[in-house]
Amino acid sequence: MSGAVPRRTLPSGRSSPAQQINILLGLAFLAEHAGEVQRDRLAQHAGRSPATVGDCMAFLSDVGLVRAGRGRYAVTDHGRAFAQLWPKDSARARLLLRPLLQAHWSAEAADQHLADGPLPQEQLAKRLRAGLPGVPLRGMYLVEWLVIGLVLVRDEQLRMHLAPPDGVPPAAVPEAGPGKDTAPEAKAEPPAPPEPDERDERQDERAPGEDLAEGAAGTTLLGLTRREVQALPDARYAAFLEGVLLSLRGALAPPA
Repeated sequence: MSGAVPRRTLPSGRSSPAQQINILLGLAFLAEHAGEVQRDRLAQHAGRSPATVGDCMAFLSDVGLVRAGRGRYAVTDHGRAFAQLWPKDSARARLLLRPLLQAHWSAEAADQHLADGPLPQEQLAKRLRAGLPGVPLRGMYLVEWLVIGLVLVRDEQLRMHLAPPDGVPPAAVPEAGPGKDTAPEAKAEPPAPPEPDERDERQDERAPGEDLAEGAAGTTLLGLTRREVQALPDARYAAFLEGVLLSLRGALAPPA
C-alpha cells in the first residue's frame, strides 16, 4: 500500500498574508450565522474579487484553517480559534498557528534548506517554490507565512533562520530587525489619535474581516506595519528598503 503524497500548496500570489488573514477573519465572522459561506458573499464582505478569495483557499485549507468546497467555504475549529485570537492577542494566535504550519510540507522543506545555516529570504523562497506553478511572489508569501507561524525568524540582514524549539522569537522584540517578529509590540505606546472624521468612524463600524488599511494584522510589508517601518532607525530602515527591492526583484523575475 503506497502512502499518499501530500500536495505541495503555496499561498496565493494575489494577496499578501495579512490580506489572506483578513479573508479568514471575514469567513469566521460570516460563518457564525451560516455553516458554509458562498465565495461571492465572502468576497463582497472582504472587499476582494471572487477569484482572489478562491485563490487563497487551497493553502488555507491545507494548513487546516478552512474547509473548501466548490465555491463554498467553512472555517475549521483551528481557524475559528485563530480568528478569535488574532485581533486581541496576535502573539497567542501565532502560537496556535505554529503546529498547523509545522505540519505543512514547507516546514520540513525549510528545515532541510536551512540545515547548513541561514539563507537570504529570496533564496529560500525560490528554493521552496522550485518546480511549482505560479508567480515568484508565492514563494515570498510562503516564507512570510512561516514567519507568522513561528516556524522561521528573519534577522537584520534579512536572512532566514529556523525558529527556536519553543517557537518564541528572541526576547528583545524592540530590537528585532525588519520582519523578525510580525506580532505587534504589546507595550508600545500608540501616538495621539488624529481628529476623528467620517472615514475613521466608518472603519470603527466595520465587521471583522472587512478590508481595512490598518487592521489587527495591519497591512504589512516584510512583516512590518507602516507604523513600525516609520519607527525603524536609519540603519535598519536601509536594510528594510533593501529587502523590499529584493522582494520586488524576485516577484518580477521570470519563472525558472
